Amino acid sequence: MMQTDQFRPPAGVIGDFYDRGVLPMDPRSATGEPGTALLQAGSAVPRRQRRTSVVEVRELRTLLGLTSAWEDLAATAIQPNVFYEHWMLLPALRAFGAGKDIRVVLVMIDDPEGAGRKLGARLPFERVRNYRKLGVSALTLWQHVHCYACTPLVRADAALECIEALLRWFQSGEAGASLLQMGCVAGDGPLYKLLVDLSNELGVLSETTGAFARGLWSKAGPAGGDPGSAVSGDLRRRLRRKERRLGERGRVEHLLLRPEDDVGRWVDEFLRIEASGWKGSAGTALAHSETSRRYFEEVAASASLLGRLLMLGIDFDGQPIARRCAFVAGKGSFAFKTAYDEGFAEFSPGAMLELDSIEQLRALPGVQWMDSCATPDNQLINRISNARQAVRSLALGVGALGELVISGLPLLRWTQRRMLNWNSMQTKEAGPCRQHVAQ
Repeated sequence: MMQTDQFRPPAGVIGDFYDRGVLPMDPRSATGEPGTALLQAGSAVPRRQRRTSVVEVRELRTLLGLTSAWEDLAATAIQPNVFYEHWMLLPALRAFGAGKDIRVVLVMIDDPEGAGRKLGARLPFERVRNYRKLGVSALTLWQHVHCYACTPLVRADAALECIEALLRWFQSGEAGASLLQMGCVAGDGPLYKLLVDLSNELGVLSETTGAFARGLWSKAGPAGGDPGSAVSGDLRRRLRRKERRLGERGRVEHLLLRPEDDVGRWVDEFLRIEASGWKGSAGTALAHSETSRRYFEEVAASASLLGRLLMLGIDFDGQPIARRCAFVAGKGSFAFKTAYDEGFAEFSPGAMLELDSIEQLRALPGVQWMDSCATPDNQLINRISNARQAVRSLALGVGALGELVISGLPLLRWTQRRMLNWNSMQTKEAGPCRQHVAQ
């Protein structure tokens, strides 16, 4: 079970990793951007010629000592994921990991330049002892309530070796699980393809257990050079009319968080606005939970120090009425949350901020895309997005029990769909009174 103490480890704990050559004493900072076209880069070092090993870490204090290697990995990942970087994952483990059986799996790989071993991959897993109530144990990529992407961080120039090492470790039984569930992973990039191709090659049975697409904005997409032209003229005209109407009542200001601004004040304003609306009433606002509040405050402060925090706002007569938060990772950005004062809902300040975020993306020279991290049925985000982010879940099984479950998943999904359809038909036939009772 993950130990969430906040003490730095004694010298011997991390020293043991270094003494065994698991981590370099002085990890070099990578300057390359995370990419999505790696297989060519990895071909410079033929597969299976570099030695790999898999290490499980179950104590938070040990992870705290590995942040330099973690940063190097994130900077060279085949696909970025801000939610699994150290400054977001460590606070999440402290806030939401207590009492859960979480282990972070590290794949170590030889450095071809002779500088010891490097961190090739990092995957946080939670052990589920009764997966889908099927009586089988599984390791699932850990996803807490405020995590919207679980794509593992895998070094670009060693992705083949790292994924193969992970799958062989799983096959060997050392993982102690019959199933490996890779959920909420970017499904249209090289990493997912590697997972599928290598599992087939190694004889690991796999099955896609879920798939959807959500809004994404890309500079390479249609009208990427002019974000405003990709948004429907009707929507832009309606928002301009609403802003004019609001401007007739007072002063409207569109704000951008600057390096010299007080991040703490922006965070407090966001928390206050979010808690004033339906999320506050439903108990799901960040400020409703002291744990969630501290988590947001910590990651926002860290992101600001690293130059990775994007915040936008709208003020009315000097008072905040809308705030939006996102984080940068490599060549991409990940939307986090948007909040607006529902007393101004008729003027759509939240929609205004979403359009502002597209303009902000265009002005960021090193950032090429923005993952909305929204639900697939978010109509506004779908209307203003010029691309889609595929999100998939892949289950892998080993051993007789694991393979039996994987083989039976299509039938299980078919049965569930038939039952849902049957229940829906029964509800409709029951009439409005029965429907009301059922609700």
